[in-house]
Amino acid sequence: MNSLVKRVFEVYVFAFAFFFASRPLSDGDFWFHLKTGEYIFKTGLIPRTDLFSFTNYGIPWIAHGWLSGVIFYGVYSRLGFNALIFIFAVLTAVAFWIAYRRSNAHPFVRGFAMLLGVWTVLPNIGVRPRVFTLLFASIYLAVLNRYARRGTGRLICLLVPLMVLWANLHGAFLIGLALVALTMLGILADAWCTGERLRPMLPRLGVLGLILLGCTLAALINPYGIGIYSETIEILRSPVYQQATVDWLSPDFHQPELFPLTLLVLLTVGALALSPKRAKPSELLLFLALVYATLKMQRNAMVFALVAVPLLADSLQNWLAATPFGQMSEKPESSTRGAGAVLASLLMLLPLVAFAAKLKAKVYSPPPQAVLKVPVKAVEYLKAKQITGNTLTDPNIWGGYLIWELPSNPVYFDGRGLYPEPFVNEYLGITQGTRDWRGPFERYGVSVVVVELNSPLGRQLQESSDWRQVYEDEMALVFTKD
Repeated sequence: MNSLVKRVFEVYVFAFAFFFASRPLSDGDFWFHLKTGEYIFKTGLIPRTDLFSFTNYGIPWIAHGWLSGVIFYGVYSRLGFNALIFIFAVLTAVAFWIAYRRSNAHPFVRGFAMLLGVWTVLPNIGVRPRVFTLLFASIYLAVLNRYARRGTGRLICLLVPLMVLWANLHGAFLIGLALVALTMLGILADAWCTGERLRPMLPRLGVLGLILLGCTLAALINPYGIGIYSETIEILRSPVYQQATVDWLSPDFHQPELFPLTLLVLLTVGALALSPKRAKPSELLLFLALVYATLKMQRNAMVFALVAVPLLADSLQNWLAATPFGQMSEKPESSTRGAGAVLASLLMLLPLVAFAAKLKAKVYSPPPQAVLKVPVKAVEYLKAKQITGNTLTDPNIWGGYLIWELPSNPVYFDGRGLYPEPFVNEYLGITQGTRDWRGPFERYGVSVVVVELNSPLGRQLQESSDWRQVYEDEMALVFTKD
């Protein structure tokens, strides 16, 4: 492959990854992270108790991702929302570029696998703290893979300070510890399957054991100490929170946005089966572990994609090399910069212009509430009419938007994982229409309700003589107590 064409193609792939990853603000939880960052900026304090709800005000709160909130507000307050969109698209593209570099396949094959990986994670990215997990997981995978193969390298020591950042940026830092542990198991699996002696592997395993211990201790460098572990594990084990949090559910492959995930799984399995070169047991172990994790919780598709991209590319390349198509990868690289190479480079870059124009119109322009997925118009109505008071929202993630946009209306429940399980169960019963709302509303003094159209709670409030519907649009209904 001509060297100029190769370089341009790689720029082309990175640019497309950036364009794919450029997502408008659409995460309801973003807003409470933004408000948390504002609070830290203005007070110099990291919150330790609930500040935003009226139902559980003052209870202990471990603000996972507090540092993400600081970054959100710091960038937003100086550069605006579009700068955040740009930065997080770059971080996503960099995460997949690292995965791209882990493969030795032909650039065309690697590019295909990388862009499929980015397509797979689109439901999970945007301006969200989990993008930091995507980036750090990609770095961990690259460093661990290199160390497992060579047994040398100072980069392995960088995983410990990186864990300090990861633990303060996003609650999924436990993934980093799991990746180190899986790498150790992979080294053992490779040795066992090839009949190698274990003794030569012991120094490598010892270093990784120290790295695992170091990362475990490094995560304790946070404002909450050991609580960052205990609460994270408690929430992850909670069946109530798994029911209340959509992206903690198993993936529903009937949803169109999960088609890329289906395609990535099937293509990787197919490429592994067709490849004449067998994958290492360590690679299969990591792949199967992430498949299982993704089937348990759909948000793990992010890390799965990082594992699958280089595995798909290398396996697909090995299969292609055994076919007539494999000749393209066997030709020596040319450094000739002829007219054909320049023309091919320009043709590859032309579609980027169209994508850039679409990006400006669809992503970097003021988004409608249907894109933001929060009740912008209903909140504007509450502001205009100066309707204040204790407010319940359904779905709960709308509460995050009220926390940011309407602080005069403290929320009943929102997307933070601080609420006691019995309270969450009660909220779910109220919003699903299986539990009477009158007692809790009276107990907590609810005076405003914002619900989506056709919600069971909305229908019940429409039938109540004590509540009056004061607003309706294509997304939300607003009720106030008479």
